[in-house]
Amino acid sequence: MMERRKETESVSERIARGMEIAVEKCLLDKVVKGQTVVYAHDDGTVYSMSAKDALDHFLMEAVEEISKN
Repeated sequence: MMERRKETESVSERIARGMEIAVEKCLLDKVVKGQTVVYAHDDGTVYSMSAKDALDHFLMEAVEEISKN
């Protein structure tokens, strides 16, 4: 039972890391192309920002997460 839980956590961590890599690559591609990124607030209102600003924010959050561990 404990083996299964560890295996599931490992798979979940790998999936989460893969998603982070995909987001980073997508943002980098958009930065190169000079594009914007569209997001939504929790209340559903839409806003956009430059891909560079979005990438900067994404990387700052990643550094903060690494610093916690």
